[in-house]
Amino acid sequence: MIFSKMTKKIFVMGTISLIFLCLALVSSLLLNMQFVTKTINLEIFLKVGSLFKNIGIIGIIGTLGATIEYSKLSLSSLAKLFLEILAYTISISTFVLAVNVTSITKFALIQSILPFINKSYWIIGVILFGLILLTGLKYLKSSITPKLIISGIFIIAAFLFIFSLVFSNRNLLLMIAWSLFVFLVSSYLTNQNLITRVAYVLVPFFVAVLGIILTLIVRTPSLQIEHALLIDCVSFLSLSLLVSPNGNEKLHLFSTLVISRVFLGLMLLLLNPLVIGTLTKYTMLQVARSSTIYVLLRFYMCTFIIALGLIIVESFGVARRYLGVRNMQITIPVVVCMVSSTYLIYNGLQFLSSGIISLKNLQGNALYLELFNLVIILLLYLFIQGVLNRFWYSNFLFVMLMLILSYANYAKLQARDEPIIRPDFGMINSLPEIVKMVNMNVVYGLIAGLIGLTILAVILQRFFMKGPIFHWPLRVLVVLGSALLLYNFAQTENQMNLIAWKDKKVTDSSFLMASLTNAGFSAHPGALEMSSTHYGPAVTFMSTVIIKTMDKPNGYSQARINQIVEKYKRISRKINKTRKNRSLNKQTVVYVLSESYADPRMMPTVKLSSNPIPFEQSLAKHNTSGLMDSPSYGGGTANIEFESLTGLSMNNFDPSMVTPYVFLVPKVNNLPVITDYFKTKNAIHPYSGVTYNRTNVFKKFGFQHFYSFTGDKLTFAKRLDKSPYVSDDSAYRQLLKQINSTNKGQFIQLSTMQNHMPYHLGTYTENNYKATGNLTKASLDSVESYSQGLHYTDQDLKMLIKKVSKMKKHVTIVWYGDHLPGLYEGNLVSGKNLVKYDNKLHQTNYFIYSNFKHAKIKHTKVVSPNMFTPIMFKQTDTKVSAYVALLTEINNYVPAAERDKFMAQNGKYITYKRLSTKAKTIINDYKLIQYDITAGKQYSIKQGNFIK
Repeated sequence: MIFSKMTKKIFVMGTISLIFLCLALVSSLLLNMQFVTKTINLEIFLKVGSLFKNIGIIGIIGTLGATIEYSKLSLSSLAKLFLEILAYTISISTFVLAVNVTSITKFALIQSILPFINKSYWIIGVILFGLILLTGLKYLKSSITPKLIISGIFIIAAFLFIFSLVFSNRNLLLMIAWSLFVFLVSSYLTNQNLITRVAYVLVPFFVAVLGIILTLIVRTPSLQIEHALLIDCVSFLSLSLLVSPNGNEKLHLFSTLVISRVFLGLMLLLLNPLVIGTLTKYTMLQVARSSTIYVLLRFYMCTFIIALGLIIVESFGVARRYLGVRNMQITIPVVVCMVSSTYLIYNGLQFLSSGIISLKNLQGNALYLELFNLVIILLLYLFIQGVLNRFWYSNFLFVMLMLILSYANYAKLQARDEPIIRPDFGMINSLPEIVKMVNMNVVYGLIAGLIGLTILAVILQRFFMKGPIFHWPLRVLVVLGSALLLYNFAQTENQMNLIAWKDKKVTDSSFLMASLTNAGFSAHPGALEMSSTHYGPAVTFMSTVIIKTMDKPNGYSQARINQIVEKYKRISRKINKTRKNRSLNKQTVVYVLSESYADPRMMPTVKLSSNPIPFEQSLAKHNTSGLMDSPSYGGGTANIEFESLTGLSMNNFDPSMVTPYVFLVPKVNNLPVITDYFKTKNAIHPYSGVTYNRTNVFKKFGFQHFYSFTGDKLTFAKRLDKSPYVSDDSAYRQLLKQINSTNKGQFIQLSTMQNHMPYHLGTYTENNYKATGNLTKASLDSVESYSQGLHYTDQDLKMLIKKVSKMKKHVTIVWYGDHLPGLYEGNLVSGKNLVKYDNKLHQTNYFIYSNFKHAKIKHTKVVSPNMFTPIMFKQTDTKVSAYVALLTEINNYVPAAERDKFMAQNGKYITYKRLSTKAKTIINDYKLIQYDITAGKQYSIKQGNFIK
């Protein structure tokens, strides 16, 4: 065993050298920042601190050299030490590559396996070369006397001193030469037990000289000779300390083995180029101000303490193994390497098509978030280890699970632009069909790998690292601890999903939530592909773990559902007696979701200099129209669209069901959709179809074409002025083209984009509206820009209706704003007013226009999106199914309902207690049917003729 002899003097020398090395690293990192208020004293302190790097390196080299015991030098011990070094370099490198993706290069992994080929990691080469020389000299039978060796040491030292004066600009070469010299000489001095009282003079002398040199360097840092003299002085000082008569009491062998490994491990960590590069990057990402220094120092300290703890545990394991005690502590580098490398694969495969540059661009600055991703993978690893409690079984199972997950995630992203999420595991019954959709060669490879690794795991577990990993108390703690922490991640991210949908700011309600927010994570439950590629696949996956569809209503059973189905079949027959049209197949029905459309003047105190939407108001006045109770403010478009297309209510779902398009539609078949009543059905969305998983959802909803940026090509896609979004004029022209594409009946879903946030003055060339109200100046500016956009929408709507009104075929347009724009800020929407005007923040405009005569429709002043379909059936005088009869009863007798609040026809909230008995009965029927379809046994659908 190498590094097995240590005295108290050597221990102190190594500890001080490590402190110097840490001080130098921190000082160098902070010097990279251009502090606005950095004082002269601080700058001098940091410059002096950075000079201690060479002092620390030579001190550590001397310490390690002094712990070598010649009698224990051998080729086998040299090989074991090399494996120790590799255990550190490979695990450190894979960890850094996983955290800092910008450090991924072609040679990064090669250099971690062969660290001595890295110019910046020369210290490893010095140690290995020095040990090879010492091992070779041990086997040479030589008659060289100690006096001759001492003379040779003085000659070489003099030569190096002269060399440093002549070639003072070759700093790296000098450091390598002096380090090798100190390493070899320190080992000789301690093995020969050379001690002299002259050290009492030499040590203070070299300390004084060192102080003078440091002062000169601070004053004239550009002179290379002073840096060369610093290296000379430190080398002489280190050797002088080793021959000092004090502190020669030997430490216990076990303590020596542990401490020497801690010194080695910390040196390899602190001098690792990847580590230094990552810490430099993290430091440079911070805002340069004085207070940042304390934040960074705290971060450096926490990082160092965690690294020190792991290295100490690993060092204890290595020391025990050298003394013949089998233990699992030595596997820590394996754990770090296993977790880091599998996450690298998991994360990297997402960018197999777009390339490494895309990975670096999207995640290059997300150091903290990558760390959170690694923590999640580590917790999964520990959970598996705790459950199986066998080293090889748990490791191979973990690797196979991660490889399967990585490939499945890649395949799903390629096929559907969506990562693997927790609800996907509920589709395990469809695994044979899913497997057919992917590359079978990869599947066969994974199966073969699984079989091979299983056999290998059984063999290795039988002969190597046998026995349990943890004893029972620790095993229980590991399993429960990792499971609880994973659940905490899932719970916290679920809360952040809900906060995002409510368009509220994330609060520091928990340490984990605050940490995720500070790390840059922002919940995007409607854009999981973006979330996965920006924030990491593990963090994104955890945001989908806790998803509940609905609570099971009291009395749910097949018999009860059958009763409800029969009840609404009877009601449908009664309704159909007075309806003329047997079906919608000969009619054209269009649902237009007008992005963020809501008259600003409906907000109390808000006034505009003129009316931006005269045509829409006139049209609404002479047609079925009113207010729509939106479940969202400032966002949630997909949920409102879901309600209008299916007739299902977000109000009935569990709050965790933040995005049915993402978490419900992919796993549930036979959802009721308006497209069920048409043979021809198409969708238009002049934006990315990937958002909210629309591409896959619309395919499942039966849409034959989906015109978007990522689907069927849009013919019209012009933008207004500086707006980043396709104009409503283009959207409506695309709609008209689709209406005219067939003489038969059809259904068309259009979701516009023109009035989407942000709302900045200057977006449009014209600004004809001045706003006043109890809002902030910035908010009023946004209202003005937004109103200009509404005016353009109004003009485009006029063009659309004019053309539709001249068509001979029957066309009905259900037109509505999905939610208010998230631009209202100020006293109007804060404090008590936020509660007082809550209803106003959720009321948008809607109308239903038909280009033919129709009866006047009742119960339309305030509706929720799920009521559009039954109203449309009324207006087109079309017979209904039992399901639409249920929705019709809801429209007739139940107020608009969203967010556990009921909104009466006057636009004000009404409590559940004030509802009629009939309304409460219908609500209960509705919940039972919605549960049956989305989370239950679908008894209603199995009966037949309920939806259609």
